Amino acid sequence: MYSSFDAFEYVEYLRRRWGVFVLACLVAVIIVVPVSLLIPKRFTATATIVIDPPENSDSRTAIVVSPMYLESLRGYERFAADDQLFARAAAKFHLQNGGPIEALKRAVLKVNKLRDTRILEISVTWRDPKLAQKVAEYLANETVAMSRGQAMDADRRFVEEAEKQAASARARLKQEEQAWAALSRQEPLEPVERDLQSSGDLEARLRQQLADVDADIAEYQTQSEKTDSQFAREQLQSALARKTVLQKKHEEVQRAVVDLGRAASGRSAKRDALQNELAAAQTISDAAEKRLGEELASAGKRGDQLRVLDPGIIPEQPSSPNVSLNVAAALLFALVASLVYLSLAFVMRRRPVGFEPQIAREMRR
Repeated sequence: MYSSFDAFEYVEYLRRRWGVFVLACLVAVIIVVPVSLLIPKRFTATATIVIDPPENSDSRTAIVVSPMYLESLRGYERFAADDQLFARAAAKFHLQNGGPIEALKRAVLKVNKLRDTRILEISVTWRDPKLAQKVAEYLANETVAMSRGQAMDADRRFVEEAEKQAASARARLKQEEQAWAALSRQEPLEPVERDLQSSGDLEARLRQQLADVDADIAEYQTQSEKTDSQFAREQLQSALARKTVLQKKHEEVQRAVVDLGRAASGRSAKRDALQNELAAAQTISDAAEKRLGEELASAGKRGDQLRVLDPGIIPEQPSSPNVSLNVAAALLFALVASLVYLSLAFVMRRRPVGFEPQIAREMRR
């Protein structure tokens, strides 16, 4: 059986053997520093992508930037970490070394959406710092392009529907324009209106001439009754004949005025109706074209918008090996190992306490 533990004795034991700690630390440094310097250097370049909320002018459907929304943005990590995208990058920049592409991806690529932010970081680690930066920038640009392409595919249905409506509206407008051109060519209104104006003026002159003839007839009748003049009777007969001719001509002109008025009214009604149809078709076409323009402008913008915030810079300091970190870890390991070793040695060196003889115990009773 061992004696009870004495903390003061243990601490004193460790203090007297401080050289063990120093020696272990020296050995650790001597081993770790050359090994760290011999390990090939690797550089890490980081490209940054910012995820903007959807562009939406309607405040009722605006995206609230909440913790839940920010957490949902982690789904964009899969764009940057897409296997096919990395395979294209590996082929483009000749990263493949004959091993599995999955292992190369795990060793080279790291994608991380920073917590509670809209920032997505793409880190690429490689032996050549310039190549690491180029690969990181390429992956960032392709990630943005993939996101926009997916958004465009989602909005393609809206664009196609707007295109169909715009094409239908343009066809209707063209049809109404052709109908208007045909009506203007086949049933022009201006000649009828000119004829109607001329006939109206002629009818007014004939009416005035009839009034003048009636006055002459009344005068000749009075002279004939008072003087019984042969000249008055002849003039009266002539005036009556002229009146008959004028009345016949006036009636013909009146009928022509009525017919021309009906024709002008009919053509004017057709023109008004066709103008209304043409205006309606123009309004519908303008609205359809406006909607198509809006759909094309907003295509791919209904969802989150990814853009490259920082393509990254060429790293100047290697990310591995980290000599300082390796030395610190080695020193910590050396201290812990020395402490364990000395603790075991302290326990093993202590002398056991023997048992008293049975007779002595019985005598004390």
